[in-house]
Amino acid sequence: MKTTIFGVLLDVTPDQDTILRRLMRKYGFMLRFAFQRLLEGLVNVGALERHVSSETTLPLRYAKDAVQEAQDLIRARHQAMKDGLALWTRRVQKTRERLTAIQASPHPNARRMARQERKLARQQAQQAFYQQHVDVHTFPPVVFGTKKRWLDRFKTLDDPIAEQERLQAWKDNWDESRNGRLSARGDRTKQGNPLLRVRAGVDHWILDISLDVLKPNKPHAKAPRYEKLEIPLYIARKVSKTTGQVNGRDYEGLLRRVLASGDPYQVEILRRQGRYQVRVTVEEVPAPIQTDPRHGWVGVDTNSTFLALCHVQADGNPQTFATIGDPRLYDVRSTQRDALVGGLAVETVQWAKARGAGLVVEDLQFIHDRDVSAKFNRVTHQFNYRSLLTAVERQAAREGVALRKVKPAYTSIIGRFKYQPQYGISVHHAAALVISRRGGLKVRRENVPKALRLWMQARHQWNDSSYRKNDWSTWARIKRTATKTLASQHQYLDGWLAYRQTLFSE
Repeated sequence: MKTTIFGVLLDVTPDQDTILRRLMRKYGFMLRFAFQRLLEGLVNVGALERHVSSETTLPLRYAKDAVQEAQDLIRARHQAMKDGLALWTRRVQKTRERLTAIQASPHPNARRMARQERKLARQQAQQAFYQQHVDVHTFPPVVFGTKKRWLDRFKTLDDPIAEQERLQAWKDNWDESRNGRLSARGDRTKQGNPLLRVRAGVDHWILDISLDVLKPNKPHAKAPRYEKLEIPLYIARKVSKTTGQVNGRDYEGLLRRVLASGDPYQVEILRRQGRYQVRVTVEEVPAPIQTDPRHGWVGVDTNSTFLALCHVQADGNPQTFATIGDPRLYDVRSTQRDALVGGLAVETVQWAKARGAGLVVEDLQFIHDRDVSAKFNRVTHQFNYRSLLTAVERQAAREGVALRKVKPAYTSIIGRFKYQPQYGISVHHAAALVISRRGGLKVRRENVPKALRLWMQARHQWNDSSYRKNDWSTWARIKRTATKTLASQHQYLDGWLAYRQTLFSE
């Protein structure tokens, strides 16, 4: 489990700033040069590394990292073209099916048909774009420094003085985005990171940066030695004024453990608005599992602004329900949202750990292969399900709480029709109950209650052979039947709990 520790270089003098800018410009050159040579078909990677190292007089390890980064970027762009083709192929197929259904209806709607045809044309254009690149194994041009910032170059102002100031600001931002980064991977044989080494000083941290200047030759040196630049480093932390303890994660303690063990760590220096940010990526070892399956499992149902929890005992019966959330997730900024998501993850893991139970979460794939409503787009944009589930998973590993993932298919449907009436709970808690039983107790199928089965049989919607073969298809049929029955009475599926007794007695 990789963890990134954030820091800032302190007290950077003008001379040190000049040196750092020179190193970053050389590293950016190596990355772009290696990227172009690899696109041209250069296969000898070792010769490319030695060439860029000799051209920039930087240590060979810097060159290896730059070439490796260029290779990773090329592979990522090729994979992005394949993923884009698969995505738009699925969307085209679904739109065609929707258009065919409209055309086959007894009274096709001309406006809906025209709207679907326009959508299909746009999607086919996107599909053709990705298909063309996949066929010839290419990808669109890569702009180092972002395409948006490059296009800002061509915006002009009427005032000559203001235009000159804008152009100078653009040049500074453009140089910072293209040549404002220096990175080095770790090496276990070198006890951490030989190029950008973090070490503890007397009262602060220090970052040792290998320069492009050779040390005087020694008689018995096996490899060239480079001069070092030492700059104080601040590691982000927040100490409580009342208790004196570190709030949140103790990143300094984590960094000390990594340095003491000699494990490799990656260091990245970024120049942003005149300051030098440092990101130290370490491998965090998960804590030993402290939960016991005999204490049951806690199912987690993920929603837009809250998590529904259900603690299920080892015998399969629910014991406790809880809701953990924050309504501010809708309208706060991204940085505040990340902090709220981290707090929700900590609270969720602590709730399960206090009961000695493991966690069961949904294994969401996040495949955007269908068109959804504008409201759903706004909700999913404001609240990132992936970030929350990732935060819960990471926090569980740190606290020693066992975590399992299950398929989320039909959890809400089964919870609504089976457990919501039985326990008088919300559909979200009912879904959490199904999730915990499916993942923690390995319940392979959820039987349909007798009253619901008789109601389906009375409407000639029950199929015993299909139910014995796959109960998910039966639950899907139950949902369709209930939706149509409630619609005939001008009701929605949300009213099933209130109308079920009336429907069963008919």
